[in-house]
Amino acid sequence: MKNTASKNTSLLLAMIVTLIGVGVHIYLSLHYYDVKFGLSDGQSFCNINEVMNCDAVSASKFSSLLGVPIALWGVMTNLVLFYFLAVTRFNMVEDQERTSRYALLLSGVTVVASVVMGTISVTAMSNLCLFCITAYVLSIIGFIFTWLGASDVSAKNISNDIKDIFSSEKWVLGFLLAIPAFAFLANIMYLESHGLSDIEKIAKERVAYWQVAPQQNFDLTTGLSMQKGTGEPVMTIVEFADFRCSHCKHAAPVLHNFVKNHPDVRLIYKPFPLDGTCNEAIKGGGDGISCGLAVAALCSEKLAQKGWEAHDHIFENQDEIIRTMNLDKNLESIATVTGIKLDDLKACVKGTEVPEIVRKNAKEGEVAQIQGTPAIFINGKVLNGAQSIPVLEAAYKSLKK
Repeated sequence: MKNTASKNTSLLLAMIVTLIGVGVHIYLSLHYYDVKFGLSDGQSFCNINEVMNCDAVSASKFSSLLGVPIALWGVMTNLVLFYFLAVTRFNMVEDQERTSRYALLLSGVTVVASVVMGTISVTAMSNLCLFCITAYVLSIIGFIFTWLGASDVSAKNISNDIKDIFSSEKWVLGFLLAIPAFAFLANIMYLESHGLSDIEKIAKERVAYWQVAPQQNFDLTTGLSMQKGTGEPVMTIVEFADFRCSHCKHAAPVLHNFVKNHPDVRLIYKPFPLDGTCNEAIKGGGDGISCGLAVAALCSEKLAQKGWEAHDHIFENQDEIIRTMNLDKNLESIATVTGIKLDDLKACVKGTEVPEIVRKNAKEGEVAQIQGTPAIFINGKVLNGAQSIPVLEAAYKSLKK
C-alpha cells in the first residue's frame, strides 16, 4: 500500500512537471512565430547577453522540424505524455502498469530530444535559450518522477510493450501518431490565422522581384556595421531606418537575429530620419529629434564603439521617446546606457562631422528612391518584405547557389 501511494505521488508530480513543460513550450512556440515573422515589439526579455539569447535561437535553422517549430512538437508530445500519466495515476485504463511504462518510454523520448537539442545549441550554435534550458531540465525531472511511478520496469517488459503497440495496444500507436498530426495542424492554423500561410510563396515572389531590381551603390563604410564572421560577406544588408518609425522597430530584431545566425552576412544600418532638418527628401521641415537620435547612435559608435547599444536602446524605448519629444533627455539616457560622458556625446551631436554623415546617408536613401522606412537592400538591390526571416532566407539561399 505504501509503495502504491509513493508511486501515485511520483506520477502526480510528473503530471505537474509535464504541465509546466507544456506552458514553457507554448511560450517558445509563440516566441518562434514572433521572431521568425517579425511580429515582436522588440527583443525578448530572456535575451540576457550575446550568448544567452532566445531570439537568436528562435531565428536559427535548428528551431523548426519539417516547417513546424520544435517547441510545438514539444507541446504536443507533452500533452500526450500528460494523458498517459493521468490515466495511469487515476487508474483509468485496464492495464495500469503497462500504461505507466508507456508514459516512461514517451518521457524518455523527451529527454533524448532535450539532449539532442542541447548538444546542437552547444556545438552548432553560439547561442543558448534560457526557456529552452528550462524545458530540457523539466523533461529530465519529469522522467525521474515518471520512472519512480512506473511499475515492473524491465528490458523484457518494455520490449514486449513496444511490440504490443502494433497489435493489442494500437490505441497507444494512435496517440503517438496524433503528435505529428496535431503539430502540423496547429502550425497551419496559426499561420492561416495570422495571414502567413503563403509566406514561402510570397518569399519566392519577392526574391524574384529583388533579383531584377535596379542596382544601387552605397557607401558601405558609413553607418553601423554588424557581422558575426570575419570573411567576405556573401550577403550585405543595407537598412535605411528612422528611430521613431514603428515598422523599423519591428524589423530591427529580425535583421539582427538573421545576421547572428549567418556569419557570412553583414548588416549595415544607415539612418534615414523622417525629419526635414537633416533629410532633404522630407519636405516640410521637422522637429530635429529623429535627426538627433540618428546622430547620437553614430556618435556612440565613434566615441566608444557602442553604436549598436545605442541603436537597441532607442528602439526599445521608442514609445517613451515619442511621448517626451525631448532630445536632451534622450541623450542623457543614451549616455547612461553606453557609458559615454554626456558632455562628450552632446559635443559630438552638436558638431559637424557626424551630422554630415547622417545627411549623406539620408541622401543615399533619397537617390535610391526610398518610399518609406524601413527600406532594406540586399547586395545593392531593394528587397521588399525583408522584415521576415523566410524572405531573408530565400534571398540568402539564392546567393549561396
